Amino acid sequence: MQTREKGNLSEARILAAFVAAGYLVSIPFGSGHKYDFVVDDSTRLLRVQCKTGRVKNGALVFNAYSQSGNGGIKASYRGLADLFAALNPENDKVYLIPVNEVGVSDVSLRLSPTLNKQAQGVRWAEFYLLKPLVLSGRGAMVAHLLPKQRVAGSSPVARSNIPS
Repeated sequence: MQTREKGNLSEARILAAFVAAGYLVSIPFGSGHKYDFVVDDSTRLLRVQCKTGRVKNGALVFNAYSQSGNGGIKASYRGLADLFAALNPENDKVYLIPVNEVGVSDVSLRLSPTLNKQAQGVRWAEFYLLKPLVLSGRGAMVAHLLPKQRVAGSSPVARSNIPS
């Protein structure tokens, strides 16, 4: 399967996962956008850039950058998209990672424990898993809040499924 076909299939699976989780999804008109669609949780609109992950050594890995041509310059999505939605093609699970939380590099989400049992500085996939919305009297809210997590070089933060 060609890269473009893989990307289209991942984008369709991610879009279906958002809809199944209760989000409204809008697709931008035209081409040239640095995001694939916009999700609406009834309190805010967020630009989503879809990525196809690859499972490697117990982690889901994806590129947090765009690159034109073969070996072109890596370009950041900061300011152009709000979230990466990374698809695990082995089980169709979708993970939401804030664009501002990562650099212009490959991102790894740990699916299983490391062989040396390292836990500090590990970005655990379960903390980023797309969760269904629950409607409340004030609109939608994420089904549950994610626990505080510490990643090397950061302060602990409380996050809902979709960050603010």
